[in-house]
Amino acid sequence: MGHITKLIFIKNAVETLGYFSEQLAAEMERLGFLTYFVDYDRLFETVDGLTRFTGKGDTALVTFNFIGLRGEEVFEMAGEGSPGGSGTIWEKCGIAVYNILVDHPLYYHKWLVNALSGMKIFCIDREHVAYMERFYPGIPVKFLPLAGNVLCQNVPAPIPYEKRKYDIVFTGNYTPVEHLYREIDGLEADYRIFYRGIIEDLIAHPNISLDSAMEAHIRRELGEIPDTDKRSAIAGMVFVDICVRSYFRGEIIRRLAEDGVRIHVFGANWEKLCCKRAENIISTGREVDSKACVEAVRNARISLNIMPWFKDGAHDRIFTAMLQETVALTDDSRYLREEFTDGEDIVFFSLEERERLPEKVHWLLEDEKRAKRIAENGWRKANRRHTWSGRARELALAFE
Repeated sequence: MGHITKLIFIKNAVETLGYFSEQLAAEMERLGFLTYFVDYDRLFETVDGLTRFTGKGDTALVTFNFIGLRGEEVFEMAGEGSPGGSGTIWEKCGIAVYNILVDHPLYYHKWLVNALSGMKIFCIDREHVAYMERFYPGIPVKFLPLAGNVLCQNVPAPIPYEKRKYDIVFTGNYTPVEHLYREIDGLEADYRIFYRGIIEDLIAHPNISLDSAMEAHIRRELGEIPDTDKRSAIAGMVFVDICVRSYFRGEIIRRLAEDGVRIHVFGANWEKLCCKRAENIISTGREVDSKACVEAVRNARISLNIMPWFKDGAHDRIFTAMLQETVALTDDSRYLREEFTDGEDIVFFSLEERERLPEKVHWLLEDEKRAKRIAENGWRKANRRHTWSGRARELALAFE
């Protein structure tokens, strides 16, 4: 592999990931890289332009969640027309592949077992790195957290803290957990008992990791089995993760609303959450894009994050809040405890002691001076360590 000077990104496949890509690409350009976007809104046109942009040995694809690597026909067809005949365009043009997974690797099992030779994986949680090293040992993997998002162009000055429109916001959609349970209820009795057992275990013990809980239940049910069988079994339980995420997302928002906290939620389906004081959940009523999420957070005093079961990583909502000088209120992880100090530049709550969360919100809203100081300290830390500029520099080191 030669010296990487050109980078390919993808947008308009998944809106959030395209937004990440645009922010990362802008920083890579500042470092001197040439960039090119495959645009899913103009797919054939922009794929056709790849061969004119690409130079053998000097070009890399930087993608998220296997977008462009899932056997999409357009990239196979482009490969047929490139030097050397059939195969994906990435293989035939000698394009290096750097793939950032923003979910647990269990979501990507079918592509991981058939991964392109030489592909490098980045995970946003150190437990995910350990999972990859154990179950997919042939694939190089590194830890690379996400970064905070900002408005891509003409970044305005922060809104003065005391003049902000919202007390507390949450950016994300809701999936009614009852709908997810119906999927389980349609299974045979043994499977229903097995899957519900894992979900109940995670709800009762939210400090344990997803795959360790799954593995414990698999071992209890089947005894010791090879890791190849174990990873396949774990990959078949994606909906367990979705169920637990949805349960806690609804539980936290409901608890705040029923305690009298008016929370603005930016995302779809929140009207489907069963809540005794639903009037305290002020919803957009629809899914919103990443730019709208950033705009909401920069106009809030507190930005709530409910971790998608990352026990040794972070979510971009946390860093995004900090970069808007907004208090980041989140459940914790080992990584976050290393990076930040509770009550100084971040505020942590515990899923196990979630009944105490409303009092933390009331405290932050009542002590505006202290909340503002936490927000400012968070900005200083995130601006120094958790921007896309910093992540671009870390990623660039992997090209060498």
